[in-house]
Amino acid sequence: MQNEQTTGAAVRDAQKSFAMLFLTIFIPFGLGHFVSYLFRTVNAVIYDDLAGELHLPAESLGLLTGIYFLTFAAAQLPLGVMLDRYGPRSVQSPMLLIAAAGSVIFSLSHSEAGLLVGRGLIGLGVAGSLMSAIKACSIWLPVERLPLSTACLLSVGGLGAMASTAPLHAMLQWVSWRQMFLLLAVMTVLVSGIIHFSVRGAFTPKNTRFSDMCREVGRLYRSWVFWRLGLYSVFANATYMAILALWMGPWLHDVAGLSSSRMADALMSGTVAMVAGSLSFGWLTDYLRKYGVQPIMICGSGVAIFVLFQLLMLSGLPISPFIITVGFSFFGTAATMNYAIVAQSVEPALAGRVSASFNLVVFLLAFIVQWLVGMVIGRWHTVAGSYPVVAYQWSLAMLIALQAPGLLLWLTFKPWQRKSI
Repeated sequence: MQNEQTTGAAVRDAQKSFAMLFLTIFIPFGLGHFVSYLFRTVNAVIYDDLAGELHLPAESLGLLTGIYFLTFAAAQLPLGVMLDRYGPRSVQSPMLLIAAAGSVIFSLSHSEAGLLVGRGLIGLGVAGSLMSAIKACSIWLPVERLPLSTACLLSVGGLGAMASTAPLHAMLQWVSWRQMFLLLAVMTVLVSGIIHFSVRGAFTPKNTRFSDMCREVGRLYRSWVFWRLGLYSVFANATYMAILALWMGPWLHDVAGLSSSRMADALMSGTVAMVAGSLSFGWLTDYLRKYGVQPIMICGSGVAIFVLFQLLMLSGLPISPFIITVGFSFFGTAATMNYAIVAQSVEPALAGRVSASFNLVVFLLAFIVQWLVGMVIGRWHTVAGSYPVVAYQWSLAMLIALQAPGLLLWLTFKPWQRKSI
């Protein structure tokens, strides 16, 4: 009887603990990642408004959308150090206020320079959203659960991308894109407040000097293990973010011939697939771990299929654009699972820095990819407001060529063997 009572108390304590973790990690930090993804992908729906009102060519749209990735990347190393020193709550909450200010500036700007400043501040302000969430999970959750918890957080980000498609398109029937960015600023301030007041997990600030912590970041970048685990997926990850952040919308309009409303519906389907993909790859990684299957096997296999869908986009075959959008979005989430793989390779005290160091590489490449695609497409003139199919084929061929070496590197790992790399 005593043993049964003890067991029952342990179960209740575990349930209470899980409920608290859900309330203090997944909800507040998940909302932060929701906002981050919404800002990241919103230009895919409003690009026509920006191009029409401000007469922006493809190169400028690529730069304007990509500046988010550049400032996001620039913040990663100091953010990684601050997350490990001060904890996720103390870093994430004030950073979101910067994003809110950027959203206000973006909404009020009537020049390309003003839009760049606003978009850059947005990227800077949300730069710690996923990293702070991963840091929180590494502090308060068992390390073997990190891939699953990361997948859950990524799926919440997918909901943010989902909100930026058909729901946002419907919202634009009632408000202008400028008013919408003011509303996004208000929402961002509210999320900042939720994180500040609801996260109560214990975190002891580190007294380590910044110079020492920065030197450890330098050691990470000199580590072959870090690069070996990161390089096979970085271009796939950058391509995934750059295409969904902007160019999937124009491709659906110019190549697939969809109207604005149908394009929003297709993007909506893609974001549903993104959420499903994050959860599926996270669950599959967690489940197959019991049978000795390496997470890198699942991640790399998904990336290979992701590249296959890019080949289908390039091919011109009569395939439904909804199928291509769903497949691209679903299997592209496999590349994001490498965040957890890299974070697992170090002790929890380094999780913030290693995740931020990897994120810096990914987002810097996303900026370059975003801009390069715009440069390639911009070499052709528009016909009746649309770029020709060949412009998109050349840009996709360039992206596939950048991702191919990563897949070859992945094969050298022999990931099908059930052993650690």
